Amino acid sequence: TTLLDALSQRKTIGKLEGEMLMNGAPQPASFRRITGYAEQQDVHAPLVTVRELLRFSARLRQPGSVSTAETEKDVERVIRLLELTDIADCLVGDPESADGISLFARKLLTIGSELVAKPKVCFLDEPTSSVDSSSAVKIVQILRRLASVEGQTILCTIHQPSSAIFNEFDRLLLLVRGGHVVYHGDIGDDAHTLINYFERNGAPKCPPTANPAEYILDVVGGTSIDWPQVWSESKERQDVITEIDRINTLKSEAESDVTDVSSREYAHDVPFQIQHLISRMYLMQWRNLQYNGTRVALQAFAALLISFTFYRVSNSVTDLQNQVFAVLQSLLVSILVINTTQPEYFRQRELYARESSTNQYGWLSFGVSVVLVEWIFMAVASTVYFAIFYWVAGLNADGNRVGFFYITYVMLGLFAMTLGQAIAAFSPNDLIASMLNPVFVTPLAVGSGAFIPYSKIPLLLQKVIYNANPLRYFMEALVVNQLHDVQIRCRPKEFYQFTSPAGMSCGDYAGDWIQSAPGYIDGLDGSSCRYCPYSVGDEYTSTLNWFFVHRWRNFCIVLGFVMFNVFLVLFMCRFYKVNKR
Repeated sequence: TTLLDALSQRKTIGKLEGEMLMNGAPQPASFRRITGYAEQQDVHAPLVTVRELLRFSARLRQPGSVSTAETEKDVERVIRLLELTDIADCLVGDPESADGISLFARKLLTIGSELVAKPKVCFLDEPTSSVDSSSAVKIVQILRRLASVEGQTILCTIHQPSSAIFNEFDRLLLLVRGGHVVYHGDIGDDAHTLINYFERNGAPKCPPTANPAEYILDVVGGTSIDWPQVWSESKERQDVITEIDRINTLKSEAESDVTDVSSREYAHDVPFQIQHLISRMYLMQWRNLQYNGTRVALQAFAALLISFTFYRVSNSVTDLQNQVFAVLQSLLVSILVINTTQPEYFRQRELYARESSTNQYGWLSFGVSVVLVEWIFMAVASTVYFAIFYWVAGLNADGNRVGFFYITYVMLGLFAMTLGQAIAAFSPNDLIASMLNPVFVTPLAVGSGAFIPYSKIPLLLQKVIYNANPLRYFMEALVVNQLHDVQIRCRPKEFYQFTSPAGMSCGDYAGDWIQSAPGYIDGLDGSSCRYCPYSVGDEYTSTLNWFFVHRWRNFCIVLGFVMFNVFLVLFMCRFYKVNKR
């Protein structure tokens, strides 16, 4: 497997030295795209059909000069070759949940996703693993047919092959520990050429009924002969070197065959990649009813619970605080989007890890697509929450205020979504991401200004967890949007009561003071005075250091936080190694 990774340019860990040539010429930048690599693990998008998956691979790997009709014709040819016609329109499914196509069909699909690219060489890493013996034979027979009938060059590693499987191969490269060559050459009919080599160099006779593969392993591992040394001194090795020298003479001719198009790292530009990625991701999301249905249902349930808790809040002093907490609860519900977004990001990143290894698309295309598609469905869930919560809670019905609350709440969902993706982007798995989430979310909630008033926050923390806190700007924008110019009317128990001096009305005694002080006095003509600390919502929000003039400023600041999250996602897509081999 290590040798196969190195030859196919998939090796990312360790140090490679030497020269790798193809027909005597250096491997072009497009080598990973114009060659196929069927990995041992069958990683596929579960919510697309077999035909859709093959079309996606073909469109992104075949050059732009190939028409869509020709590409689809190639896909249908591969479906027939691999005998997948009966399940071509079935969803691939997830093997862990035992739905979708069989393990045997998934293995063929892995091979087919490489064949549709019309590779010059097809590498396969243990194509018979994880399937039963009869399926393993069928897979190798299909590979044999591809080599004999279609002229496809195939290199694969094989693990403990049976006699039937071993006899399908033409040539063998046998290595021992340390990467030393033991044999490299033809196998021959019924493995006679291979067996004769070992018997001629001191190995015991191979029983007629023995499996040639097992016989060779027993000979190499069970005798005292230094087989790498035997090979280095053999005539067969000299024949291989002579053939390599002949191939290297083709270098000038092979280099001239590499055109500008075939030498490109990717077959298509970034907009084309993004278009097809968005189409596939959107289709997968649309079919994922469990994921999106649960997300919408949770938003609807939370909206009903919170809105009926704060049902038809009035404009009393007590309900001023209730409205602040209603907005805060809405923000915290939206922040929970982080937990639902991350598992989907890891699923998409797993697909990216496999598909990027064949240069189907790059990191920028993946990052942009995974953000845009997730935002579309997140916006739907946020809209459901808004439609229920806003009207049941009885918030400000002015059209301008309704519109601002809606776009800001959707922006909040976008912030939470991109924050979740940014955390996931630099986490190796969902367990680590779930452990990191509270580290980011807790300071955001505590420093939002709703739990601790601005005046009570220590000066140092004001700069750290308040002024640099995106939730603070959300809270300020949504609360002042709700309470600006709203007339406050105290309930009887909310008044501060006092009696004016004898011979003076409340107006005579406190009239001048109330002109400059917040709030209002009820009963100015009488002597029993009742003082309400707030007359309009702005007087209350000013105690929190929140002002209506900051509304659109805060919206732009929040947009800046969203863009920063997107930048982090793209940055980690670029530099985080998803293919560690």
